[in-house]
Amino acid sequence: MSSPPLPGAHRLGDFSAYRSHEAPRSDATGTEWDLSNNELTLPPLPEVAAAVRVCGLDPNRYPAPLPHLLVERLAKQFGVARTQIVVGPGSAGVLQQLLLVLCTERDEVLYAWPAFDAYPLLIAVAGATGVRVPLTATGAHDLSGFLARVTPRTRVVILCTPHNPTGRRISRDELRWFLNELPPQVVTIVDQAYVEFDELDENDDLDLVHQRSRAVLLRTFSKAYGLAGLRVGYALADSEISETARKATLPFAVTRAAEAAAVASLDQETVMKERIAMVRRLRTELGESLGDLGLACPPSHGNFLWLPLGRSATGFGESVARDGIKVRVYPDHGVRISVGSRAAHRRLLAAARGTGPAAG
Repeated sequence: MSSPPLPGAHRLGDFSAYRSHEAPRSDATGTEWDLSNNELTLPPLPEVAAAVRVCGLDPNRYPAPLPHLLVERLAKQFGVARTQIVVGPGSAGVLQQLLLVLCTERDEVLYAWPAFDAYPLLIAVAGATGVRVPLTATGAHDLSGFLARVTPRTRVVILCTPHNPTGRRISRDELRWFLNELPPQVVTIVDQAYVEFDELDENDDLDLVHQRSRAVLLRTFSKAYGLAGLRVGYALADSEISETARKATLPFAVTRAAEAAAVASLDQETVMKERIAMVRRLRTELGESLGDLGLACPPSHGNFLWLPLGRSATGFGESVARDGIKVRVYPDHGVRISVGSRAAHRRLLAAARGTGPAAG
């Protein structure tokens, strides 16, 4: 006699755990050549490292159920009420909180594809149905295509700008136009995980939150602030949405070390800007060098580059992997290459030589 299906199993269908097929990093040296995770390769700032060390002295103690110190600091940083802020374990954790309170099993969530792999899984966990909207040929959001797919069941639209994995951005004018065209019941979550790397950033977008109660800005400390291993992100939203999302927060989800590191990072704004400028320079250098090999990268506004290789993407990934370089492959679409150290870039370029149209 067979057992009854697990509750919720039908929602997850054929999904596997996020990137569960990938082998774990074997040792610390292997991370030097891993250009697949969009991490910041620079070491923590001394002030941030000191804050983490202090918090690591008593791991037997629980953190605060909610990270009030960080909420206070973010409210001051952006000049918003504390009730407009949601903090969680990375932007993915905050996104899950938002989807859980915004969606039911009758709802649909629109998102571009290819995109952050966790989107479809998080949507399914929330019980909603994901609707993929293909990117344009240039790797940009097809905003008209989004509007064409809006139905009475559409509850949430996720826009990622700069977009992961293509690095394309949505301009302020485009975003305003799109939001004005949406029905009032649709919430738009603007995923800005990479916004700090965007040299064309039309700061700031907070007026979208102030003027439109159905717009949410989603951000993280994992990328530009280099805290990927500590897991802390946040959202800026209308108080009604934020207060509801906080009810879905897992208690103690943000550790004391993560909270302290995030606050310390916000206090180091000048140094952070210098680091971000360095990443932009490295991004430009790598893009030019790949172009010299016949591997043209479209302009990127994130801490990564996109090679639109189509059906050649898997072959490229396998080729550079044989030389110890790991990149992020999107089969039949392209390859995303995170900005790393100059040493990692040199190794990548040596591995990529011979894979491009201009080579050999």
